[in-house]
Amino acid sequence: MTYEPLYERFEVLGSDGSRLGVEFIRSGFLAQGDRPELFFFRVNGEETVVGISGASLARFEHGRRRLSREQKIDVAGRWLKRQMEAGMPLNSGSLYIRDDELANLANELDFTE
Repeated sequence: MTYEPLYERFEVLGSDGSRLGVEFIRSGFLAQGDRPELFFFRVNGEETVVGISGASLARFEHGRRRLSREQKIDVAGRWLKRQMEAGMPLNSGSLYIRDDELANLANELDFTE
């Protein structure tokens, strides 16, 4: 059965009470550093990027099956939604997923097998 992502298109209730539309655009990766995977979303017409640490992803997947592209979109989308609801700035400091965040998000989405 094919996994259908939950966070390709969604709405967020911002910390100020406004409703914001979010849409996944594309993904990619950086070929330097720990090779983070990048997930680009459009938030109310502006592009925002969520990064998943490549080293954290490798540690998480060690001994498990690899996360699919769609599952990674959901991890990134859920993190983006959470950060937006908390009123965090949409910058690399608050939108970069590392070990603990990745494990928690995967658990919430039931990707821990």
